[in-house]
Amino acid sequence: MKKILLVTAHSDDAEISMGGTIRKLLGQGHQIINLIFSIPSNVKVRKEEAVAAALNFGYEVQFSQYCEGSNVEDIPYHHLIKELDCIIEKVNPDEVYTHWMHDSHQDHRKLSNVVRSSFRKKQFTLYEFEQINQQNNIAANQFHPNVYSDITDFMNDKIRMISFFESQLMGYTNHYLENTEHMANWRGSQVNCQYAETFLLIFSKELL
Repeated sequence: MKKILLVTAHSDDAEISMGGTIRKLLGQGHQIINLIFSIPSNVKVRKEEAVAAALNFGYEVQFSQYCEGSNVEDIPYHHLIKELDCIIEKVNPDEVYTHWMHDSHQDHRKLSNVVRSSFRKKQFTLYEFEQINQQNNIAANQFHPNVYSDITDFMNDKIRMISFFESQLMGYTNHYLENTEHMANWRGSQVNCQYAETFLLIFSKELL
C-alpha cells in the first residue's frame, strides 16, 4: 500500500483533475489524503462538499490552517512551505500529486512551487496533473503529459465525485462536468481507450 498525498489549491481541484485516478488508486488499496490550501469564499458549504466527497469514496481530506477566506496567492511562501514541510514529515508520502507549475491559475502555480520547495527535505515520486477547469487555451496547449491513466472503468465515479461540489457547478463554472467528459474522451483517444487523465511525471523514486 502506498501513501499518496494530493496537494491542491481549492476544494474541487483534485476531483476535477484526477478523480478517476483517485478512484483507481483507492481500488488498488492505496491510502490517499487530499490537502486543500484555499477556500476563499462560501467556506462552510465548500468544506462540507469536500468532506462529503471524500467520505463517500474513501479518501481523507485535510485543510490548511490558512485556507479559510484566503487565496493561495495571499499567503506568504514561507508559511505555506513550513506547513507543507510539517505535513510531509508526518504523512511520509510515497507519491505526491499537485498542480502543473505552468497552470493558468496563479494559486495553482504558487502551490506547485511550494511542493517543489518541500522536495528539498524529502524525496517522493512527484506528479503534476492537468487542470481542466481553467478555460485558458494558452496554458492548456502547453501541457504535454508523459503519463496517461486509463479511467474508462471509473469515469462514472469521477462524474459522481465532482457532482458533490454543487456550489461550483453553477454560474460561470457550470461547464465543469461537460468539460470533464470531453477532456477525458480526448485524452483517452490518444492512447486507445475511452477515457483518460494525464500527468507530468516530475520525479520517480523507482529505480530501473
